Amino acid sequence: MPETVIQASPRLPEDAIFSAVVEAGDSFVHEIHQGQFVRIVDLEGNQAVDTLFYNAHDYADRYSAQDTIREQRNIYLTTGTKLMSTERNALLTIVADTCGRHDTLGGACATESNMVRYAIEKRFMHACRQSFLKGALAWSAETGRELGKRDLTPTSTSS
Repeated sequence: MPETVIQASPRLPEDAIFSAVVEAGDSFVHEIHQGQFVRIVDLEGNQAVDTLFYNAHDYADRYSAQDTIREQRNIYLTTGTKLMSTERNALLTIVADTCGRHDTLGGACATESNMVRYAIEKRFMHACRQSFLKGALAWSAETGRELGKRDLTPTSTSS
């Protein structure tokens, strides 16, 4: 199995063309163009950053944990990992990583999984899939490009 490769990014935050802070439980959708870079920073520590990736020209072509694991021969994502799509396209490549173990097998939490993991009384607890849906619907309203519940993948990247 390939080794974890811890590598800080040489890019400076002050050189970013766009920056956003996403509060816990909130959603955020942004289109990334070829050649651009995304930096995800855990500001509070010990947080999961659940993310979904799509081909901007075809939302049906989206991140696939299974294809990524098969292609990389590793269940964890790290520096050098190519995140593969359902159509076996490389959606993006991790070029720097200071965490080293990004698990995409568990998927994003849902109301149902929270009830199983914690207690039935937790059904009203925040769930990542709800945040994904909120973001997808806001994106659709903003851009006129339909993204909805059917586009939420069963797995996500979680760091």
